[in-house]
Amino acid sequence: MNKSLEIFEIPIPEHPELDTPDVSLFKARLTKQLHFLLEKDTATLWNGLYRIDVSEKKVKEIFEGIPDSGEIAQRLCTLIVERLIQKMKIRRAYSSDSDLDKPL
Repeated sequence: MNKSLEIFEIPIPEHPELDTPDVSLFKARLTKQLHFLLEKDTATLWNGLYRIDVSEKKVKEIFEGIPDSGEIAQRLCTLIVERLIQKMKIRRAYSSDSDLDKPL
């Protein structure tokens, strides 16, 4: 999963679903980086959102409804964190199932 956020140059906390200082710091750094990319490098921003597999429909809704780039960055951060949590839950669910298939 770290590879999907390499484009934003921010390490992912081990448990992003928890409200910890690490997660708060991650969100602050990610929001700052997203805001920078909105202003200076939108191609990299779109590439990163694509690699993380954030819902294109949700991203478009954010861009259509909000004129302020700071607010857009905050909402994009929320979408990214939600997607990361979703990916972690899916991986955990499938990794548990794959353990059941192994012979004793």
